[in-house]
Amino acid sequence: MGNVLNTLSSNTKEDTKLYTCIQELYEQGVPFEELKALIPDMKRTREQLRMKRMLENNNEVLLSMISKEMSFLLDAKERQQEEEFRKIDQLIRQQQNYRKESSRAYTKLKNLLPAFRV
Repeated sequence: MGNVLNTLSSNTKEDTKLYTCIQELYEQGVPFEELKALIPDMKRTREQLRMKRMLENNNEVLLSMISKEMSFLLDAKERQQEEEFRKIDQLIRQQQNYRKESSRAYTKLKNLLPAFRV
């Protein structure tokens, strides 16, 4: 048993944790054959937990990226709307100026017309 456990303990940090857990169970009286049967399940569970952590990290990264992209798109949309409003405002002011000028020209023309009506 010692040789198998020593090999297992030297593989990785997670394997060291697994080794420690198995050693504690062995010291508590669980037969090595039963522990040996549990090792694949324990490794599979460890891999599932690792995958879960990796997926959670990926989700956090993706959420952050999506959040930044949405913020950028919303800012761009807001800038586009502001530009459209500015153009509309400019057109309205231009139209008002044309009307004022037209009104002034009409008033001048109206004032000149009675002079021709003799």
